[in-house]
Amino acid sequence: MLHADYPFWSFVGLVAVLLPLPWHWRARNVATLALIFWIALANLIVFVNSLVWADNFADHAPAWCDISGRIWQIFGYGIPACSLAQMRRLESVASTRRSVITAAHRRRRMWLEAAWCLLLPPFMLPLLYVAQGHRYDIYENVGCRIVPTTTWAGLIVTHCFTILIALAVLVYSALAIRWFLVRRLQFRAILAASQTGLSVSRYLRLIALAIVEVVLLLINQIISLVVVLRLPIVPYTSWSDIHYQYGLISQVAEAQLTPFAHVVSVLSLYAAPLYAFVFFIFFGLGEEAVLEYVRMYGRLLRLAERVGFKEASVIRPPASPILFVPSLGVHTTSATGRPLRDGGRGLSSIDDKEDGTFEAQSPSVGGYGIPMTVERSVV
Repeated sequence: MLHADYPFWSFVGLVAVLLPLPWHWRARNVATLALIFWIALANLIVFVNSLVWADNFADHAPAWCDISGRIWQIFGYGIPACSLAQMRRLESVASTRRSVITAAHRRRRMWLEAAWCLLLPPFMLPLLYVAQGHRYDIYENVGCRIVPTTTWAGLIVTHCFTILIALAVLVYSALAIRWFLVRRLQFRAILAASQTGLSVSRYLRLIALAIVEVVLLLINQIISLVVVLRLPIVPYTSWSDIHYQYGLISQVAEAQLTPFAHVVSVLSLYAAPLYAFVFFIFFGLGEEAVLEYVRMYGRLLRLAERVGFKEASVIRPPASPILFVPSLGVHTTSATGRPLRDGGRGLSSIDDKEDGTFEAQSPSVGGYGIPMTVERSVV
């Protein structure tokens, strides 16, 4: 295999983007789940194509080429569509235009985001077919691609719509950052009131992820547009004229590609793993990710024990993560300053509340017990 790096990096990208899936599924973040879906699907296509068409360009699987070629076409719409839905939600949360968010409103928002992220890209297929002059191309070591004709209709459908959505993402990202800067002092309270499960860190990471991926998409689109504009633009005369050779299947060896076209094809292959690695950097290395890895490791150990494998030297992680609780020096005394006695149970007990405070309780002696609430601050 001449290019073993193609399947290797696409497989690594597939695993990397799926690792943060469990906690995003629990958070019911539809736009992020849809983004994972599109990136994983693109990496799967690159992985399969780079194996099937390694060092050859034969027409092995026509049905697979028809399906995967169209999925690869709409992958370019899926990334900005998911990012736009995500940024629109973050901007809406930070602007506090809606003071009360009901369960019905959350369900409606989830359905709208699902329709936008998962149905808009397939909706573009009929428009892409308008500019599709032949069935598909097969490139050596790359696989199947559906390439539109170099007409103005093809340029508008393939590039202009994607660029417009990407620019809208940047506008909403700027608005979301503006709301954060304007209301940064009370921003934690705003996110808590929105009942979205967002923290300030996750809010900023989502914005950064959308900006980075959209910028990468714009760079890819601009390079592809430069390649197309180097070719003569064919006038779109009629439907029959554009589709008169629709059954044609072009098979191209790697040596036949110009150096510039070869660079563009390689960049298109590495685009999917690059999106996956960017996503993993933002959401696969955080605190919630580490806790999820601990849970997964524990499940694997329990599964290994069920099938009969036991390793005495393996340190078993806890079933649920136990966080380090610092000693806060809580001490309960009577009103006269003398320490209280609790009959052998210890001087006090500390209850860890969900809001991040500890409540120290002690049985009172003669009604002189003093309850104390101590705020926890861990840096």
